[in-house]
Order: sequence, then C-alpha cells, then structure tokens
Amino acid sequence: MKRALLCLCGILVFSFPVWAEDPAVTPEMKALIEKPILMEKTGDAKKHVTFNHATHKDQKCAFCHHKATQDQKTYVSCASEGCHNILDKKDKSEHSYYQALHQKTSEKSCVGCHQKLAKENPALKATFAGCKPCHAKAAS
Repeated sequence: MKRALLCLCGILVFSFPVWAEDPAVTPEMKALIEKPILMEKTGDAKKHVTFNHATHKDQKCAFCHHKATQDQKTYVSCASEGCHNILDKKDKSEHSYYQALHQKTSEKSCVGCHQKLAKENPALKATFAGCKPCHAKAAS
C-alpha cells in the first residue's frame, strides 16, 4: 500500500508541469492571442495559428525555440515574457511576436520556413500559399 501511494505521489509530482499553463503568458496576452484577427488584405476574420506539433514532429524543437532554461530541456511559449511578447504587428524588434512568425528572410519563422520548403518542393507551393493554410476562418 505504501509503495503504491509513493508511486502515485511520484507520478503526480512529475505530471504537474503538464497540467500547469505557462505562467509567463499573462491573461491579457492570452486574451489577445485568442481574439480573432482581421486580415488586412481581405477583411476576413481569421483565427490565430495553433501550432500543430504532429505535423512538425520531425523537426527538433531547438531549431525554432531558444533555450529557455539552464537545463536546456524546457521550452516556453513564443509569447512568453522576454521572448516574443510584443504583440503589436508593426513592431519590427526581435521581441515582436508577428515578426517571429512572419519574417520571410528567416528559416526560423513559420513563413520563412514554409517558403523555403515550397521552393525545395514545388508540390508544396499550393499548400503554403497565402494565409489560409495556417489561419483558419474564425467562427461567426
């Protein structure tokens, strides 16, 4: 009985980080990210991109993410405090969330990586065309 209780406690301790949200993302930032965005060119309401980890499973996390801790094993949300937490899309600094995802000249941004892949494999060009593949239509 004691052994089972100890095992259960150990599992709970090591599972807790999975349940906890990233404390560096403030409620204001979370609300802004979850709010639909209006596309400038079309005027359509779109959802923010939800990163699909399954699609990118062959890519190492460190390719895009900066190391977040000394142990070099923990990664945090891109919008975490001190990383890319400036949500004003007009901001051009290294802390701009928009630039981190849309910078065409960087293979580490979503748009830059997708453009590189489309150039290397023309069959992917239609898949990565425009904003629609990543930004789903917002619920009406």
